[in-house]
Amino acid sequence: SSGRWFSSMSVGQPSPSTHPHLMGVGELTPGFSAREYAERRGRLAEKLPPRSVALLAAASPAHLPNTIIPYPAYRQDADFAYLTGILQPGCVAMVIKGSDASDATFLLFVPPKSAREETWNGARVCVNAATTYFGADEAFDLGPGTTREILKRLADAENVFADGELLRRDQNRFVAAALGTAGVAGGVAAIRPLRPLVHALRWRKSRAEMDAMRASVEADIQGFHAAMRVSAPGVIERDAAAEHERAVKRFGADRVAYPSVVGSGAGALIIHYAAMDALMRQGDVLLMDAGCERSGYVSDITRTWPVVGTFTNAQADVYDAVLDCNRKCVAAARVGTSLSDLHALSVRLLTASMRDLGVKLEVEKYAKYYPHSVGHWLGMDTHDTPSVSTSTPLAPGCAFTVEPGLYFPADDEAVPKGLRGVGVRIEDNLAVDPETGEVNVLSANLPVGREEQDALLGKLRG
Repeated sequence: SSGRWFSSMSVGQPSPSTHPHLMGVGELTPGFSAREYAERRGRLAEKLPPRSVALLAAASPAHLPNTIIPYPAYRQDADFAYLTGILQPGCVAMVIKGSDASDATFLLFVPPKSAREETWNGARVCVNAATTYFGADEAFDLGPGTTREILKRLADAENVFADGELLRRDQNRFVAAALGTAGVAGGVAAIRPLRPLVHALRWRKSRAEMDAMRASVEADIQGFHAAMRVSAPGVIERDAAAEHERAVKRFGADRVAYPSVVGSGAGALIIHYAAMDALMRQGDVLLMDAGCERSGYVSDITRTWPVVGTFTNAQADVYDAVLDCNRKCVAAARVGTSLSDLHALSVRLLTASMRDLGVKLEVEKYAKYYPHSVGHWLGMDTHDTPSVSTSTPLAPGCAFTVEPGLYFPADDEAVPKGLRGVGVRIEDNLAVDPETGEVNVLSANLPVGREEQDALLGKLRG
């Protein structure tokens, strides 16, 4: 029922009738049908015990410091977006399970209509759209009556699932009042955490989600091409970041997935290098870690390349050590293996490589030069579903990164002189096919081999 008859004025976000260039008929959000969202709520109901209530809230808008000016491009809480498809603030959702999963109800509480709010921030979802477009069984304006409506539903509940921040958000004071009146907020321990249940669902992705992730990665690759094209001696690092952002948005991304890292020379040694104010110099390597978010799903790629020409012999030695580790970890990734297993493999490989390179490495002191994990889950968030342990075996539908790196400080006397000041990271995005269980490298179209990367750089730079 979603889509055709609604304008963005009543839905509060793009719909097929207002944005046919982004969405098809029957889609609730770009690439995702109303049925898929209903199925997700159904799977949550299956995970809940009988007679349970799950409450979750939209993310609060972030504002520029000391102003009422919101940061551009509001970003929804991933759990809330996953279950509702609502991409706007101020809403509360409730999933109520009776004796079994077939007896499940979906309620939405939305901000009351406000001409002043619409003047400043645009139209928002209304009660009518909450039921007819977003599929709620019942919908209500948020207000003093919210407490009463929630209390009605809590009366028969034996279990309440919510996350602590729901109680702390100003916009949800009516929810907090209801929980307090029901006697569960008095002992917050009585509220069971919802996030682990939703993370378990989000961790295993559908075919539509995998398609969205692949499209996000392909947009990111176009961004890398744009950054590679302009990287040259005398160019300021942030120019490459700007070219990347412009390109990913041209290829459908809503935003960058996280603050990009573009570090040349000494900047390549800083994992979350943010300054991006140095000039690239001849003889430097450039490390770029950048991703984008497209249709709610993110990419997260890192490549390292010479600012001009080819790597020096010492830079090539470090690069080859990291590349060997990347390739072996990718080859070892299969259903049944865990991210923890892959990390342990990366530590063994990089430790051996460092010794081969002549680094005087104390036992178990690898983290001085390899301070991060080899990977993390990937999906709607960059560091996705953190409540799913990295010791969980890979399974069909999961997605993750493989990103080994080595960073040798310029003043470290335990490191051979030629290697000092060199930082290299190579990060790929992988996914386990939901049906076949095959592991695919989503970022394979952006080469990592030195010769292939040199050929790409030559082609892009003309």
